Amino acid sequence: MKCESPIFQIFANPSWGGGEQFVYDLSRRLLADGRCVVLVSRPSAVIGQRVAALGAPYHTLPMKGVADMLSALMFAHLILKYRPDTIHVHHFKDAFTAAYARLLCRAFGFRPRIVLTRHLVKPGKRGWIYRWLYGQIDRIAFVSELARREFLAGKPVVDPAKLCVIPNSVPEIGEKPLAEELPDLRRKFGIDPGTPLLFFCGRLVPEKGCDVLIKACAQLKGRPFALFVAGNGTSEYETFLKDMTEQAGIGRQTHFLGFVQDVRSLLKQADLCAFPSVWAEPFGLTIIEAMQAGRALVTTDNGAQPEFVDNGTTGLLVPPADEERLAEALRRLLADDDLRRRMGRAAKECFDRHFSYERFYVRYLELYEQPFRTPSANGQE
Repeated sequence: MKCESPIFQIFANPSWGGGEQFVYDLSRRLLADGRCVVLVSRPSAVIGQRVAALGAPYHTLPMKGVADMLSALMFAHLILKYRPDTIHVHHFKDAFTAAYARLLCRAFGFRPRIVLTRHLVKPGKRGWIYRWLYGQIDRIAFVSELARREFLAGKPVVDPAKLCVIPNSVPEIGEKPLAEELPDLRRKFGIDPGTPLLFFCGRLVPEKGCDVLIKACAQLKGRPFALFVAGNGTSEYETFLKDMTEQAGIGRQTHFLGFVQDVRSLLKQADLCAFPSVWAEPFGLTIIEAMQAGRALVTTDNGAQPEFVDNGTTGLLVPPADEERLAEALRRLLADDDLRRRMGRAAKECFDRHFSYERFYVRYLELYEQPFRTPSANGQE
């Protein structure tokens, strides 16, 4: 079947993280809506394996950044082959490749729009090459107001009319059964029905605050709980965390599950979730997943979390790297079943009302389909 007017989706990294899941979920939704998608990434075994099930055309390019003209030539060939309406990139370095390729296609009278999603909390750059690039990009969507505000703090030369904020979301858990059924964690690990299950889900890296969570849990002596850690990292850091649990005296209460493909289904077994990031999260997907699952949560207040977590209503916010305040919040929720249930219901209601995937998807369709202005003569194209 010929792919008419597809949308190009460009993976920003060769490894798998929240940004890659964002692209995967959006591509899957577009395909389910009968739209054509072409996927492009750097050479990556993990991305190739995971996108195979989508059944969309998939290509790899070197995409080495500002000076990579070979990738621009290769990308221009793909543009002329598929003739996309929109190229959706997820990192400014990939926008250079898209912009160069579009210039090469100008001789053939073809100019797809370029849309960029800014997934990071970093100031925008001001150099002349970035001024040129910002002129090439038709729209920039930020995953949070924090991300937009921090970008503008760098005083980049960019048309503010091109900027918008589209908060992150995650799709509803599908009805299609998993290839491998998730285990009943209480039964598998012999956990009493009255013992709350505390979950951490995410990459096991220092900036996610896993060590802070372990230190906080060590202060919960006398309070029954079981801590589940879903995610992976380097073998050295995983070993470090496991050693920490033993030294903290909670080794028998802590279970490392490794990478879990369908973490949203797993979250249904949680009583409480903790996301103690010590860096400024642009918009944590795992946090919104917990809200979608209707689970009470504790997270930090140093990123975009205050934009979607109402402290005391849909979750509890604590300062980053503060194991005492984190332990206090966990203790409060572990001790109060009714509060956990109320907070989980409020989180789910907030997700459904303000952050549903359908709302998110419609916003991106509008971004893809709205007309854009022809570049002016001031060096834009």
